[in-house]
Amino acid sequence: MKKTTTILLLTSTLIFIGCSDTQTDKSPTIEVIKATKPAKEAKTSYTLDEIYNAMCIQCHASDGSGNTEKLTPTMVGQSEADIKNSLIDIEKDKGHIIMEHNRGEILKMGMEYSPQDMAKYMYKRFTK
Repeated sequence: MKKTTTILLLTSTLIFIGCSDTQTDKSPTIEVIKATKPAKEAKTSYTLDEIYNAMCIQCHASDGSGNTEKLTPTMVGQSEADIKNSLIDIEKDKGHIIMEHNRGEILKMGMEYSPQDMAKYMYKRFTK
């Protein structure tokens, strides 16, 4: 049973019991209420574009130019192989402390990606 349905059932039961004027029987009556709308399911898959726009754009910019104040490198002009190798190093915790933390946050949100696919996406996005 879904959490929302369970909460609705318990709440309605408590209200029903509390509002009852007379009780002929010692056992409480449970009224079943069906939710008219199913609870919104959490999103489980994301496109690379959604991941970049939600998590990467703040530091690497929409055009991949990076941000000197945040010490984030530009993606413009990097080869697909260089981007892929950097993403693999991040996965292996090899010296990218900020990005290692950020990747952990990305994964907590269910935004899994492969370094190869993200590198290809970023290279195409920033190569004019």
